[in-house]
Amino acid sequence: MKVAFATLGCRTNQNDTAEMQTLLEQEGFSIVGSQERADIYVVNTCTVTAKSDASSRQAVKKSLAINDGAMVVFTGCYAQNNPEEAARIPGLDVVLGNANKLEIAKVIKAQLNRIHQEDAFGLPLVHMSDITQKWDFKTIPVSDFHGKTKAFIKVQTGCDEACSFCTVVRARGHSISDSRKNILNNVRHSLDAGFREITLTGINLGTYGMDCNPPETFSSLVEDILDLAGDFRVRLSSINPMEIDDRLIELMAERDDLCPHFHIPLQSGDDTILSRMRRNYNARQYREVVGEIVRRIPKVGLGADIIVGFPGETEAMFENTRRMVAELPFTTLHVFSYSSRRGTEAAGSRNDVPKAVKKERNKILTELGNRKALEFRQSFLDQTVNVLVENSREPRTGRLRGHSQNYIPVSFEGDDGWMNRIVPVRILDVSEQQVSGCLT
Repeated sequence: MKVAFATLGCRTNQNDTAEMQTLLEQEGFSIVGSQERADIYVVNTCTVTAKSDASSRQAVKKSLAINDGAMVVFTGCYAQNNPEEAARIPGLDVVLGNANKLEIAKVIKAQLNRIHQEDAFGLPLVHMSDITQKWDFKTIPVSDFHGKTKAFIKVQTGCDEACSFCTVVRARGHSISDSRKNILNNVRHSLDAGFREITLTGINLGTYGMDCNPPETFSSLVEDILDLAGDFRVRLSSINPMEIDDRLIELMAERDDLCPHFHIPLQSGDDTILSRMRRNYNARQYREVVGEIVRRIPKVGLGADIIVGFPGETEAMFENTRRMVAELPFTTLHVFSYSSRRGTEAAGSRNDVPKAVKKERNKILTELGNRKALEFRQSFLDQTVNVLVENSREPRTGRLRGHSQNYIPVSFEGDDGWMNRIVPVRILDVSEQQVSGCLT
C-alpha cells in the first residue's frame, strides 16, 4: 500500500516523519510524495499557532481531495493536545499521539482490520498515551529522509520550561534525553547512508543530558559527534540562550565542521514581556550571550524567533524589541503575531493587542529582519562559501541550490553530479530575491 506524509512545523517533526516512514517501509508499505495518490495519508501536525492548526486541518482536506477513499492518520502536536477535537475532523481514521508515533505500523494495521471487519462504525481510532507520564523514549536509525540532503537527528524531546504562551509541554511532555550511545549510532547510520550534513534537533535542544545520571552536557555530545570518522558537517537547530555554554561557543569557533550558525529564540526585547512570558532570561542576558558568540565567531549566522502583540505589549515595550533587533547582528528573523493557545497561562490574559497593531508590528520587524539579512549576505560578495547542494533544483531558474555553512541560501549553475556534496561557491551577486554564485 502507498503512504504519503504531510509534515508541518519544526525539525523535530521532520525527524519524527522520517522515523515513521522507515518503520512503514520495513513493514512493506511504499512511501510516495504528499501530492501523489496514496492509500494512506499521514498528517504530522503542528499547534504552535492558530494558523498551524488551520494548516493541519487543511492538509487533511488536500489529502482527501486527491483520494477521498484513503485512510487518514492525524498525529503530532495538534493531535496530542486536542484528540477529541481532532477526532471530529471529517475524514480522519486514526488519531495518533506523539509518544506513540513509533507504533504507527501496528496502529494502521489494526485500523485496516477494523475497516475490513466493518467494525469501525465511521469513528476514528484514537491511540494516545499520557505523555505527561514517564515513557520509553528512544529514537531509531534513519537512512532515507525522502528527498532531503540533511539528516535530522533527534537527541531529546519534551521541555521542562513553563513559558506562558507555549503548548509544547502538553504536546511533548517533560524533557527526556536519548542515550549518547544511541545518538552516535544514529549519526553513524546516516553518514553510512551518504548524508553530508547532520542537523541536531530536539524540542529544547540545549537541555540534552540534564536528566541523565550523572548529568551530561549538550556541548560534550556535539564534540563526540564531531569526532566521528567521515567527511561531514554538523548544524544545530534552535537552542535557547541560557543553554549555550562556553564550550559550545568554543567548538563553533574552532571547528570548521560545526556550522557557524545559531538560531536563538528571543521572543521579546522587553524585560516586562519576557517576565510575563516566563522566559528564563532577560534582555541583558540575551545580549551577553549573543555578544560573546559574535566576538568569537566571525561571520556567524544568527537567527531568532520573535512574538509581537503579546498581551499587554505597549508601544514602548515593542520599541524595546525593535531597538534590540536593530542593534544585534541578526541574519534571519522569524516574526510571529501572538496567537492565544488553549490551555496556556497567557490564554487567560487580558489586554489583548488589537489585530491591526499586531500586523503592523509584525511588518516593521519583518522588514527590518529582511534588511539585516540582505546586509549579511552582501558582506559575502566575492567570497567563497561551502554549500551543501540539495537534491532538487530551483523551480524558477533550474539552477542548483543549497545553503552555506552560515545558512545563506545560494544558487549556481552545475550538473546533477554536484548534488548531495559540499562544494566551494564564490558569491557573485546578492539581491533581495536571491544569492547567486559559481563553483570555484
